[in-house]
Amino acid sequence: MGVEFERFSVAYLGDDGPLPPALDGIDLLVPDGQTVLLTGPSGCGKTTALRSINGLVPGFHEAQVSGRVLVDGFPVAQHTTAELASRVGYVFQDPRSEFFTFDVRSELAFPCENAGVEPDEIARRIDETAAAVGIEELLGRGLSKLSSGEKQKVAIGAALMPRPRILLFDEPSANLDTESLAMLTEVIGSLKARGVTALVADHRLSYLDGVLDRAVIMDAGRIVADLGAEDIAAKDAQWFTDQGLRQLRPEAVESCPAAGPVPGDGLRISSAAFAYPGHDMLWRIDDLCLPARGVVGITGTNGCGKTTLVRVILGLLACRGARIRLGDADWPRRRRTRESAYVMQDVEYQLLGESVRAELLIGPEPGERTLRLADELLARMGLSALAGQHPLTLSGGQKQRLGIALACMKQAPVICLDEPTGGLDAGSMRALSELLRQVAADGALVLVITHDTEFAAETFDHVIRIDDHRMRLETVTTRTRPGAARTP
Repeated sequence: MGVEFERFSVAYLGDDGPLPPALDGIDLLVPDGQTVLLTGPSGCGKTTALRSINGLVPGFHEAQVSGRVLVDGFPVAQHTTAELASRVGYVFQDPRSEFFTFDVRSELAFPCENAGVEPDEIARRIDETAAAVGIEELLGRGLSKLSSGEKQKVAIGAALMPRPRILLFDEPSANLDTESLAMLTEVIGSLKARGVTALVADHRLSYLDGVLDRAVIMDAGRIVADLGAEDIAAKDAQWFTDQGLRQLRPEAVESCPAAGPVPGDGLRISSAAFAYPGHDMLWRIDDLCLPARGVVGITGTNGCGKTTLVRVILGLLACRGARIRLGDADWPRRRRTRESAYVMQDVEYQLLGESVRAELLIGPEPGERTLRLADELLARMGLSALAGQHPLTLSGGQKQRLGIALACMKQAPVICLDEPTGGLDAGSMRALSELLRQVAADGALVLVITHDTEFAAETFDHVIRIDDHRMRLETVTTRTRPGAARTP
């Protein structure tokens, strides 16, 4: 009988009462065994719809609700928590928010142990699930030691362990490399073959090509389109751009080996090799020369050392024997930490101010020049109207823009971003692309860790590829511009 929404509305509760509706009277039927994508701009109601299916709304997230959500023909409110847990699996947007244990094997076992599954059956399921999601080599690892992409795969595995009949995915593609996205496509395909109902809330569409039954497009809490797989597959690239959606079949990044060393005014890393204590060498750099300005992507498989490279460049990790130069001079570790800027994967950890404007004024020398620069950056980032708002009330895209404004306030020659497009809709992704190119044009070297090929194709001048513990610099030969043909 699947999942059904009947004139269902949700309004979260704020300090002064109900907020504007997150869902506004939606009707939706998802029969048993269908794979359905929920997509649309950030804040359109995708996550709220998923939370309503497994009872998190209003059970955990306080809200006023009207209408009904039915699971297997019965209202969610009539299901016990145990019944919902056995029937409905959930992969959260941030895997860290759902972990209960400290290591991978225990995390996979936990939901089945909670349900009283026999130990031998749990062990069998762990082996089967680990193979399905490609985490066999992680079974003995601690969760805190995993990369973001590896954590995402563990979260998917944990959701599969109880063998639910309905599985909800909230932004499951975030942080996954190309190989892992192929794994996710295969997992969703296998669920479909077993008759499992899957609802996927995501901005990225390409990995779902070929496994979808329907795409439900939402905006402002309402369903604005419900397209079959054949209908959405027939749409051209311009249609997706016009609808503010990510592309179903995005262009790949085309690049070639960089032709010789970059001129000497850029960033140069030589004689560097890094290994965490007790582990084999993660990567080695004999001589890597980067330009003084431009946008450079850092790509590679989950766990290959992308974030570690950025932390070494920022001076947050020591790399014994490495020589790092900026221009013609050595750039010591303490100076790198002081002079460079970092926009973290979860930028919320960096937001400390009482307002958006106050955030930009933490640290710089006070004075008219600082105030003027802060106001200029707010205008440039499209945040002027939000200057008095608390930073943590901003949307994901707005927080990313504020993080970049903080980096620009520092007037850093090198700015690093870690997976900045996670959770960003198409419009925010394209705005971020343009923004980073503007920052680079002003004279900064912008280093971006990402697996987002659509974003990469629109943004990068060069790419650092980490493969087999080595790094190579490539020059992007073509770039895609939103709504335009690809140009050299």
